[in-house]
Amino acid sequence: MNSHQTFKRYAIRYRDSSGCSYEDNVYASDAMEAQNLAMEFNEELQRRPHSITAILQTPD
Repeated sequence: MNSHQTFKRYAIRYRDSSGCSYEDNVYASDAMEAQNLAMEFNEELQRRPHSITAILQTPD
């Protein structure tokens, strides 16, 4: 098992209940981890995980 893990930057795009768009950025090993991290640190996403509209890998 390789102990060296590569992290990439991901943009998590979502809408709040009024339809306004937002974007959070996290570093993660893959898109699923990025989603989980965003949900862990963002109360809006904890309440409304279905509000995520995109998870995009972005350049550093």
